[in-house]
Amino acid sequence: MTRAHMADPHLVRKVIEGREDDIRPCVGANYCLDRIIQGGMAFCLHNAATGREETMPHTIPAAPAQKRITIVGAGPAGMEAARVAAERGHAVTVFEAADQPGGQIRLTALTERRREMISIIAWRQAMCDKHGVTFHFNTFADESDVLSTNPDEVVIATGGLPHTQVLTDGNDLVCSAWDILSGDVKPGQNVLIFDDAGDHAALQAADLIAKTGARVEIVTPDRAFSPEVMAMNLVPYMRSLQKLDTTFTVTWRLQSVARDGNRLRATLGSDYGDMTRDRLVDQVVVNHGTRPLDDLYFDLKPLSSNLGEVDYDALTTGGLQDLRKNPDGRFRLFRIGDAVAARNTHAAIYDALRLVKDL
Repeated sequence: MTRAHMADPHLVRKVIEGREDDIRPCVGANYCLDRIIQGGMAFCLHNAATGREETMPHTIPAAPAQKRITIVGAGPAGMEAARVAAERGHAVTVFEAADQPGGQIRLTALTERRREMISIIAWRQAMCDKHGVTFHFNTFADESDVLSTNPDEVVIATGGLPHTQVLTDGNDLVCSAWDILSGDVKPGQNVLIFDDAGDHAALQAADLIAKTGARVEIVTPDRAFSPEVMAMNLVPYMRSLQKLDTTFTVTWRLQSVARDGNRLRATLGSDYGDMTRDRLVDQVVVNHGTRPLDDLYFDLKPLSSNLGEVDYDALTTGGLQDLRKNPDGRFRLFRIGDAVAARNTHAAIYDALRLVKDL
């Protein structure tokens, strides 16, 4: 129950009060243990207030006046923003392009070992429903959709898309780790995974592919593979992948991919000299993080009173956002999570909490 109380330190009180449905669940991510070992701080993957009690609230304070807050995107950042804004007492509208919330968490939860991660979204959905948040799914929101809500505040949490255009040649011959995890691309039988992000997606894709009986090699330009996957999470990946005879190759960078008969010739280069190596495979998977899906943010920017700017001094010290650079602006505009730059789930949720708690 230690991890459960880190996820929700008010767990017992909520049980006593008959509010079991309000308990934020531990999702078994082991982020707390990993952070203690690697960073010396006991943070919870999806409760960004844990370990930050001096600056972040576990109980969201009511706002002095109700506002209309519009959020675009229902991944972990967007759902946290919606939850916090609703608990503040605001009227919240969320637009989401997919038919359900979750974003990248839905890909993560497709792996059996990490299926409980979907509770990160399910709990926030339940809290949003409880507080009357309006959702518009299957809606790729544009400027007119946002303006139709007559918002006081707009939060762009549209996430990012896989960045695979990283080769000197052959970018059209590769797929992303997301393609494999989602099932949009069928795994090959001799697969090279180029991992330049070092996060869970590459290892999850490798595990999925290797379990089909395929030969898998993970290549990274780093000195060690998967630096973003901390110790407690790396262990189960390695138990599985080593049994499946996966090869790990460090300090080599994928440079190009070309067709070679009915196979692909992947050329590896080194950051330490002009050496190259070739691999003949039938599939190349690239995991290079995401690029922000931020077109809507830039469309709305000139219409906003703060011109989309964040006061980072205020953000990092718990101060109020009070930039007003455009007196004709109809609303304030912010963006969070992968819509700014690629980051992990905890960082995306923390983005939302520390911004929206004071809106």
